Amino acid sequence: MQKLDILKQSLEQAKRWRCPPHWQPDDWREEMIAVAWAALWEGLNSGIRSEGKLRQFVVTALMRRYREEWNYGARWVQKPNQREDEDDSEGGISWDLWDWVGVEFDIEDDEEEINFLRMVIRQALAQLPEEDRYLIERKFWDGATEREIARELGIKQPSVHKRLKRILTKLRKILE
Repeated sequence: MQKLDILKQSLEQAKRWRCPPHWQPDDWREEMIAVAWAALWEGLNSGIRSEGKLRQFVVTALMRRYREEWNYGARWVQKPNQREDEDDSEGGISWDLWDWVGVEFDIEDDEEEINFLRMVIRQALAQLPEEDRYLIERKFWDGATEREIARELGIKQPSVHKRLKRILTKLRKILE
């Protein structure tokens, strides 16, 4: 069997999966093709020669990517009926950290109040250890994904998620 057939069979299986919520179908198809090629290459370079094992390796890589995107979509993608410039909070601040921390502020679009709240957040962050501040800044200021942060730190993504939850609980207590 040709390596191209392994790719085709793996992609046929992945074609039946629903497109993640924040992807256009054509873009998602291209992403799956790229993941399949990369997995095939990685499998061959790691010494997998059996067609069945190689096909399973490719399908596993496709499934891993699929799950990543659905996990991301379930947590971070806005609902289809919510416009990007809208926010659920009364204050109109479209900054995810407010929702994560869970502290409610009654503010308007007053720049002075917003700057004051930024100062309060910075002071609360200053009470955290350096490592915790780094995680918060990478996640909320830089917009890095948990997976990207995990790669940087050499740990697994669920560990980053748990650490962020723990840090945000600390921040919530500081801000109360």
